[in-house]
Amino acid sequence: MSNEHKRPELLIGVIVLTALVFAADLIIKMDASIPVLYVAPVLLTLFHPGRKTTSYVAACCTILTIVSFVLSGHGLSHMLNLVVSITGIWTGFYFIIKYKAQGIDDSKNRERLNALFEYATEGMIIANSKGEMVMINPMAEKQFGYEKGELEGKKIELLIPERMSERHVKHRDKYVQNPYPRPMGKGIQLFGRRKDGTELPVEISLSNFSTGNENYVIAFIIDISERRISEELLSKEKEVAQMYLDIAPVIFLVLNKEQQVSLINQNGCQILGFSENEIVDKNWFDAFVTDTEKETSRQLFIQLMDGKISINNPFEYEIRTANGEHRLIAWKNTIIRDERGNPQAVLSSGEDITARKQQDEIIDKANKELQRYSEEVLELNADLEKRVRVRTEELAELINRLERINTELAIEIKERKQAEKLLEKNKEDLRTALNKEKELSELKSRFVTMASHEFRTPLSTILSSVSLISKYNEPGQDEKRFKHIERIKSAVYNLTSILNDFLSLGKLEEGKVASTPTTFDITSFSNDLVGELKEVTKTGQSITYNHEGTSTTVFLDKNLTRNICINLLSNAIKYSEEGTPIHFQTVIEHDTLMISVSDKGIGIPESEQQYIFDRFFRANNASNIQGTGLGLNIVKKYVELMQGEVGFTSISGKGTTFTLTLPLHIPVE
Repeated sequence: MSNEHKRPELLIGVIVLTALVFAADLIIKMDASIPVLYVAPVLLTLFHPGRKTTSYVAACCTILTIVSFVLSGHGLSHMLNLVVSITGIWTGFYFIIKYKAQGIDDSKNRERLNALFEYATEGMIIANSKGEMVMINPMAEKQFGYEKGELEGKKIELLIPERMSERHVKHRDKYVQNPYPRPMGKGIQLFGRRKDGTELPVEISLSNFSTGNENYVIAFIIDISERRISEELLSKEKEVAQMYLDIAPVIFLVLNKEQQVSLINQNGCQILGFSENEIVDKNWFDAFVTDTEKETSRQLFIQLMDGKISINNPFEYEIRTANGEHRLIAWKNTIIRDERGNPQAVLSSGEDITARKQQDEIIDKANKELQRYSEEVLELNADLEKRVRVRTEELAELINRLERINTELAIEIKERKQAEKLLEKNKEDLRTALNKEKELSELKSRFVTMASHEFRTPLSTILSSVSLISKYNEPGQDEKRFKHIERIKSAVYNLTSILNDFLSLGKLEEGKVASTPTTFDITSFSNDLVGELKEVTKTGQSITYNHEGTSTTVFLDKNLTRNICINLLSNAIKYSEEGTPIHFQTVIEHDTLMISVSDKGIGIPESEQQYIFDRFFRANNASNIQGTGLGLNIVKKYVELMQGEVGFTSISGKGTTFTLTLPLHIPVE
């Protein structure tokens, strides 16, 4: 039913009053002021809801006023009363309509406020200055587990945990004395108490208003239980993510648009040597990049943020640690963007490649050394070919001379016996020369065969290791790179040993090696030698050294003694298995130095022991082990230069002991 029909008695009164005024205006013709009374029915509609009734009554009264004026026969003298009456009717109509419009607006506003209060997703409680709850919206009742209207008139402390209720009364009274909009309990966790006694985490904002002489406080309450759970889950996820970042073997770094550090993992802190608090919020380029690369790296960052260079382009620059050390880092980057795609920060993953660069330098140095050794081998081979050519020319000249002698002997028959003796001698010389040529040719053939095999193996090892190292660029492959670097070092060491043997043999053949004794301490000499050779021992091998005798001073050629000991100890390492011991001993007794080197290696077969000091000789059980067959031949020649003796005992498969005897006082030749 519409508002116009909710109060029919008022409508009847308006109709009756209008009819009475109309009748009075017609009957009492002498009173010109009666038409003014038409305003009364219009004013009476003020108490009827709706604006249509007022409009109808105003229009009806206006018509009746004009009709009664015409029917009553009033002259123009009463025209002013007519105008005043109509003006009064519509003036009353205007103010009534304005009043009702204001009432409708107020009603709508109340309805909106009531809807806001009733359907708000936040709890709302209105309390008076005494702390009594006056109004509670449904959400607040639901939050605290109460039925509708159950909390009205109750103290607000009913919703406060008991441990806080007494203190809350003081805070409430203090707020009532100086009320102003503010959040409640800023910086602390707030809890509310449900009807069943359980607690819930809440956020509360306070405001105030006054009506009449009473002051009221409005509390806006948000249940943050789910948010608290989400925050805890997010915190745990952050902890897990941080844990993964911290165990990563690289630097994880987040730089914001101001070039400040927003995040860095534990590995990054360890490399820099600073704590996380000392790094975060610092300008990365000013605080941690070396002076020489600071501006270059800063420009790369700016161009990366501006999209001028691709994130797929890695780059390298040096950082400065807490102790002043410079570390070279290879960076890979990605852009962190907001929901609109705008760049906000750069996430960088940095790998410390300082050691790798140093390893590359070692490899380059080894390659240069290898090139130098190769050139020396080529020079040595060219020299050997030159010697063979000279010997061949000498042999040809000798043959020509012999042919001339034979011709002369044929002519000089009388001197046959003398010629025959000379011929026999020349034939012997020829056989000797041919044997030497044959031996030289055989030496050349054995050298070329041995050099081809012995050089190919370490060169192949170096080539394959360098190729493999170039493939091990990923994090976590340092162990593989170190393994192949050790293989390269070992191969270079073997090449050096081979070339040293060739050079030593060449000098001995040419008579360029002489003994030059000096005074030195044999124990210091031996300990230094053991420390040097430990670098080339196999896994688990150990070299033990001891000295016997009251004196440690010797008078020997130190360089020759060193070469002898290195050769014997290197053989012991080479021909022994991993994990076996090697014993090195020196004894001074009666102006004589005895040196012995013992191992538990493969030994020397008894049938081949008589050839062990021959040039290029290698026992059958050592054919698969790298070597030249020159070492022991050189050792024997060095010992003989120092007027000493060398001997050995060996059992195949059990080991070998070499023993040197050297006089301590050798006159300088």
